[in-house]
Amino acid sequence: MDLRPIGRCNLSCPFCFGPRHEMPSMRRAEALRVAATLRQEGVQGVVISGGEPTLLPYLGDLVEELSGPLPDGGAPPRVVLSTNGLAPLKLMERVLPGLSWIALPLDSADEKENQELRKGVAPHRERVLDLLKEVRKNHQQVKVKLGTVVTRRNVAGAPRVLDLIEKACLPDVWKVYQMSETNYGADNAGWLSIDDDEFEEVVARCQEAADKRDVTLRVYRNADRAGTYFFIDPDCQVVVIEAGQERRLGDFFDLVRDDATKPIDLVHPFRNAANFVGTYPLDPKGQS
Repeated sequence: MDLRPIGRCNLSCPFCFGPRHEMPSMRRAEALRVAATLRQEGVQGVVISGGEPTLLPYLGDLVEELSGPLPDGGAPPRVVLSTNGLAPLKLMERVLPGLSWIALPLDSADEKENQELRKGVAPHRERVLDLLKEVRKNHQQVKVKLGTVVTRRNVAGAPRVLDLIEKACLPDVWKVYQMSETNYGADNAGWLSIDDDEFEEVVARCQEAADKRDVTLRVYRNADRAGTYFFIDPDCQVVVIEAGQERRLGDFFDLVRDDATKPIDLVHPFRNAANFVGTYPLDPKGQS
C-alpha cells in the first residue's frame, strides 16, 4: 500500500507523479485511523510518501501506529518512508527506529542535472548523501532504497549515480524509474519523456554500474504499472493505475465497509506484492 497523506512538498520536481501540492493534508486522526485499518486488514507493507511526508507534524505518530506490535503477536506491516531527504536529522532520528526501509532520491551524478530535476533546494544532493551516511552509521537496521527517475535531462548522469556514494554507504536496492506521465509528469512530458528504447539503454548502463558494486538493481517500467500500485491520497480517496492513468475508486473507508469490495481486491495482488517485495526485499541481496 502507498499511503500519501500529504500533497505539499518543499521541492517542485517536474516529473512528480504524486498528488498535487495544493491538496489539503490528511488530518492526524484520519491518518491514524487509516493506519489502524491497514494493520487490521493484514497489509504486509506500507510506503508512506506524498508530497513530502516529513512535513507532516504527526509523522512520528503515524510510523509508530503502523509499526507497533500487533495484539495477537503477529508481524506488523513493514514500513517504508519515501522522502526527498531534506528533513532535519532531529526529526529523522525519531522516525527511523520504526522503519524497515527508507527510500531516498538521487537522479544524477551531475550536480546541474540533479538540481534541474529536484527543484527547490540547491544542496539537495549533498543533503541526501549526508542522510544516507547517517542511516548507515547509526540506524543499520533500516535498509536503503535509492531511486533514480530517468528523464531526457539526466540520461548522461543517471547511470553514474553510484559514483557519488562511498562503498560503505551503498544502497541495498537501486531502483531506476521510467518517468510516468501522470500529474506533474504529464504536465512536463513534452520536454522530459524519453521513449522505451532510450530508457532501456540507460537501464543497461545502470545495470553495469550496479553489477560492478554488487548492488541489486530494480527497474520500474510504465508498461508494468497497471494493477501494481494501490494509493491512498490525502483526501482518503483510493487510487489505482489503469491504462497508464490514475483511476480514483472512492473513499477508503467506504470501500472497507463494503463487504463485496475489499480494497485489496482492486489491484492485481500478485503484481502488487511482487513490486513491493522486489523493491523492499526481506534479504538485502534481493531474495524475498
